[in-house]
Amino acid sequence: MGVLHDDVVLRATDIEFSYGQLQVLFGVSLEVQRGEAVALLGTNGAGKSTLLRAITGLGAPTAGSVELDGQDITGVPAERLAARGLVMVPGGRAVFADMSVEENLEMQALSMRKRRGWVKERRQIVFDTFPRLRERLSQPAGTLSGGEQQQLALAKALLLDPKVLCIDELSLGLAPIVVQELLDTVRRIHASGVAVVLVEQSLNIAAELCGRAVFMEKGAVRFEGRTSELLERDDIARAVFLGGAPV
Repeated sequence: MGVLHDDVVLRATDIEFSYGQLQVLFGVSLEVQRGEAVALLGTNGAGKSTLLRAITGLGAPTAGSVELDGQDITGVPAERLAARGLVMVPGGRAVFADMSVEENLEMQALSMRKRRGWVKERRQIVFDTFPRLRERLSQPAGTLSGGEQQQLALAKALLLDPKVLCIDELSLGLAPIVVQELLDTVRRIHASGVAVVLVEQSLNIAAELCGRAVFMEKGAVRFEGRTSELLERDDIARAVFLGGAPV
């Protein structure tokens, strides 16, 4: 599978997933090296987001296994996985709209049950990464711009000190200039040693951050390799561009 090393932080093996009678994943496997950035690409309905849900404990796979740092975590609930460093930023605006920015961060910190000193350190890292949010601490999250809400969703994930950060549709519904800003932030988080799994429809956006890409179609992996190689595959690139908004 792709580039093989012995430092795999996240491994999903032969994952199958069904919604009732409808099977949507068919034996999907994925490995992520420590500190790597991997893009999960494909058109709508390819199974990208479902794979993330199965990996991060938001839905139990019907078959297959998931390992984090070599330990089986298949079916472990998302909140317990977050405490172990596997953190998900769901698609859409993953914030509590009626709560202030401060309250959103406080709720996230409470879920970790960590000592106050640890939370204080993580908050400082969050505000260093997202200085705009510090200026808007008392503002209701629902009144933030779309890009700022996505910043807050990323900030809540960063607060949890992730080893692996899974991001579903970072660019969805946002202007290109806002997407570039968010990409720069994710790049800085990745540069600090955090592994990133990015679900995207736009191949161009994925290529800016991720050296390796996995292309899914109809619930199965159709291509896995360097993102630069994927860009050269006209058949796949056309499918991705038709399904997403190139920037």
